[in-house]
Amino acid sequence: MSVKKDYSKVAGSKKKSSEPRRIGQVIIDDVLFSNEHPLGVGYRHRKLFEDIFPHTELDTSLKLLMLTPGRPPVGAVLDGILVHATENSYLFSEKEVTEKKDKKVQRNPVIFAGGCVNVHLLADGTKRPAFNHPCFYPGYTFSDFCVAAAQELLTIARLFGEISAE
Repeated sequence: MSVKKDYSKVAGSKKKSSEPRRIGQVIIDDVLFSNEHPLGVGYRHRKLFEDIFPHTELDTSLKLLMLTPGRPPVGAVLDGILVHATENSYLFSEKEVTEKKDKKVQRNPVIFAGGCVNVHLLADGTKRPAFNHPCFYPGYTFSDFCVAAAQELLTIARLFGEISAE
């Protein structure tokens, strides 16, 4: 008496169907929900994936809406919005990157930076001195700062041609 084999099983499938299945479905059916497979045990208890891979979504699809046709190059950084569309699908929509505006012109730029005094150039072309905050330490007093600032102001006046070098 010969035993008739059932050829309706496909590649380790538990279903009795002659239709081919996708690899993702085979993994889900035969690995994740298998009683003896460690990944199946971990998936059922949700402990393995929640602890080790907390930001991993299994069995989801991702649709990319790109500005240019075709796949993005490998390693490309895309600017856009990721939306959780349905229970098992996500939608990524690429945002159009507009050219950045010209760099802003700094208002009142510093044209001289000293230890005690900084000089700013105003929009009308005049120069405005500004005193820095002194760092007082033992042996350095307020009068020492005033003397150093006065010497620096004389140096600045000579540099800008306000007084002649003596």
